[in-house]
Amino acid sequence: MFNSIFFGLEKKLLVLVLSATMISILITTILFLNFDDIPIFEMQENIIWIGIILMIGLSIITYFLSKRLSGPITKLSNAANEIAQGNFGIRTNIKTRDEIGKLSESFDEMAKKLQEAKITIKHKEEVIKQQEDILLKFSEHAQNDCVGVIDMKDSTKIAAELSDEDVTKLYEIFLNFMAKIVRKYNAEVIKTIGDALLFRFPNVEPSDPTVMKNILECCLSVIESNDKLKEELKAENLPELNYKVSLTYGSVNVAQSTTSNVRDIFGPTVNRCFKINSLCPKNSIIIGDNMYEILKDFHEYEFAQVFDYGMKQKYGYTIFEVRRKILV
Repeated sequence: MFNSIFFGLEKKLLVLVLSATMISILITTILFLNFDDIPIFEMQENIIWIGIILMIGLSIITYFLSKRLSGPITKLSNAANEIAQGNFGIRTNIKTRDEIGKLSESFDEMAKKLQEAKITIKHKEEVIKQQEDILLKFSEHAQNDCVGVIDMKDSTKIAAELSDEDVTKLYEIFLNFMAKIVRKYNAEVIKTIGDALLFRFPNVEPSDPTVMKNILECCLSVIESNDKLKEELKAENLPELNYKVSLTYGSVNVAQSTTSNVRDIFGPTVNRCFKINSLCPKNSIIIGDNMYEILKDFHEYEFAQVFDYGMKQKYGYTIFEVRRKILV
């Protein structure tokens, strides 16, 4: 391990002791061999002073050598105290090539990780505090909306064959494409949920044929724009997409965050819209039975009941697929 540690701490201490001993032995030997030839030793008082001077000299040399060894240890000790007081920005920066240097390197790495952890914890605490301040305020009354869901079909299978970057691009194109269509018909985009877009037509008057026809035309436009969507995806070298549209009518509760203008909707009507969407054939529209009762007299469209015994038995839903009637 000579390359990583030039002199170990134990070796340095040994060198210090041996050096002091060798110097003492060397000086003593020289003096002993030349005692009679050195005039300064003729007087006993001089011998005493010389001994004192040698002792002081050796002490000074030993002090500075020990200081050189103990300095990094003191620096480490002070840094440890700083860490204990919460100052994780402290660094020792000791570069000696021995055990102390290795310990210092590990210490500085530990301090760095503690500092990073402190920053991460502080950031998470801020996020949690922000979340604590986000309270949903529900409207005091329920209102009747038409609620729609546009959901990508087989998104998991498609995403598994794409890179993360392409998946992001695919979702971005799909969701933005759908949002533009529904806004064109004066629908309100509520939010995206994974690969699905939730939208609504608020405070709908079901007896108004113009309003109800606009809603149905919105959904049909979504389906009939499939070829245009394919062109946009092809231009980005992305695969074709199929999707499903479900539409329900009924009471919803509106909630709004106290910290933003973003609104959300809740209630059985929203839940039902998501549930029936799973039974929708690709590139088609399905509606619930209450929507069917409102729309069934529109002669421009045809309605075909979708039979699903499990859905009917469990939830009591009757579902209809809507198509534009082809006039001969």
